[in-house]
Amino acid sequence: MTKTIKLQNVDLVPVGNFLGKLKLKGKASRGRTKLIKLLEAKNKEYNEDREEIRDPYFEHDEKGDRVTKDNAYVLKDPTKGADLNKELVDLAKEDAVIEFTEYSEKFKALYDALNAYPYELADADAVLYDLVLDELENNFKKEND
Repeated sequence: MTKTIKLQNVDLVPVGNFLGKLKLKGKASRGRTKLIKLLEAKNKEYNEDREEIRDPYFEHDEKGDRVTKDNAYVLKDPTKGADLNKELVDLAKEDAVIEFTEYSEKFKALYDALNAYPYELADADAVLYDLVLDELENNFKKEND
């Protein structure tokens, strides 16, 4: 059975940063490292997609580079800024699906460690913890039942 984690593009970096701060050992730490690498790969795709969306909106010089003025890219049509922003927001909200079947054992250890995490979390860290745990739970809770 294929195991996946589904996060919105906008959550990729915050989740990776959150995971990097956790105090984990052994297989759980290795699972975290594998997940961070997968998040980085998805974030690279997301950034490439962002640039693909942005590029047609901006003016380019004869070399094909974006034209800047006052340290900002110049829109071809200033009335299209809202359209660009809407496309970028839509992309940010799209799901990034990470398939991790080959790392299942390490991710199970990460899930178990997070489920029993002894340290207090607050604010954004608590929200990110819940997000990650929910996604891992979707894959492993059924196995435990």
